[in-house]
This record gives sequence, structure tokens and C-alpha cells, in this order.
Amino acid sequence: MSGPATTASVLREVHRLRRHAKELQDEIERAPRILKARQAKITTQENALKEGQDELKRLKVSSLEKESQLKATQQTIAKHEKQKNEATSKKEYDALGVEIASDKKKVQGLEDEILEALTKIDEQVARIPALEEGVKKAREEYAAFEKQTQDRAEGLRQELAKAQAQIKTAEDQLPAEQAIRGLYNRIISSMKDDALAGVQGRNCTACYTELTAQNLHDLKQGNFLMCKSCGRALYMLD
Repeated sequence: MSGPATTASVLREVHRLRRHAKELQDEIERAPRILKARQAKITTQENALKEGQDELKRLKVSSLEKESQLKATQQTIAKHEKQKNEATSKKEYDALGVEIASDKKKVQGLEDEILEALTKIDEQVARIPALEEGVKKAREEYAAFEKQTQDRAEGLRQELAKAQAQIKTAEDQLPAEQAIRGLYNRIISSMKDDALAGVQGRNCTACYTELTAQNLHDLKQGNFLMCKSCGRALYMLD
């Protein structure tokens, strides 16, 4: 195929298809990153559940330790009361009375702490189902999103393969001259999907460099032209 309109339309179509293919490829490559972010949400929920379970375990252990201390203190009080009743001197009697009073105060404190601990245990037990539901919901959402993403990726891969085939078909319509094909292949290899640019008015739309009158004339005549500033293959937009 020849002529300025044909050359411009071919390069314009090649550029459109290459940008479209790049967008498809970028979306395909984003999918694993998006899934990883969704997986992180599951991990966050699982960590929250584990922390909740660990806190419940800690509260129960602390409560049991305080109950053990309470029992031991109560036994000590009983022992000292017996010793007090059997005391043979006022000094011993008074000393045991002081120890008993101190231990009773300790018992009161432990009972208060145990009551507080039991309240916290009940509150923490009540939180666990919500944390478990959070993990379940995150996993279900991930499974649904993963399926959706896989289906979408398959469609994108098919669309990408179609676009790549269309690119090859369009590129086959470029001028057959070996020098032109060589230049085109080199800039495509070097700049990939950013290797082409349209000319609006007299300016390259990629780097905004103004073309000379001769360059503009050559481009309008259908000659293969590269921007002297950015090195892209040019085509007329208007």
C-alpha cells in the first residue's frame, strides 16, 4: 500500500493498537499485585483474631494465678488465726493479728482483681465471634475476587493476543523498503510501545518539538520520518 493517507493511517493504527496492547498487559500484570493486597487483608484479620485469642488466654491465665494466690492467702489466714488462738504471749498474739489484717486486705484486693479479670474475660469472649467473622468474610471476599480476577485475566489475555495479531497485520502494511523496516524495527525494539507519536499542526505530540517545513512536507508526502528530538516515528494526526 502507498500514499500519504495510507502511511499515516497505518502508523496511526499501529500506535493505537500498541497502546491498547500495553494497557491490556499492564492490567494483566496488576492482577497479582491486587490479589496480594487482598491477601494482606486476610492476614490482617487473622492477626487480629490471633491477638484476640492470645489476649483471652492471657486473661484466663492471669485470673487463675490470682485465684491461686487468693487460695494460698486464705490458707495462710486460717493458719495464722489458729496460731493466734494458740498464742502464749501478747507479743505473738498481736504480731499474728497484724499479719492476718494484712492478708485480709490482700484477699480483698485479689478478689477485686479477679472480679475485674472475669469481667474482661467475658468482654473478650464476646469479641472473638466478630473477629472470627472478620476472617471468614475476608477469605470469602478474597475467593470471590480471585475468581473474578482470574476470569478477567483470561479475557484480557485473549484480547491481548488479538491485539498483537492485529499489530502484526498492520505492521505488514508499512512500506516494504528494507531501510524503513530496519529503522522501524530498531525504534520499536528500543522504545517499545512508546516508539510512535502523532504530529498535531507542526509539533510532535510526544516531545512538542516543532518540525521544519521540509520535514512536515516529507511527512505529508507519506515519507517515513523520525522526530529529530525524541527519535519516535511520526505520523500526521490531521
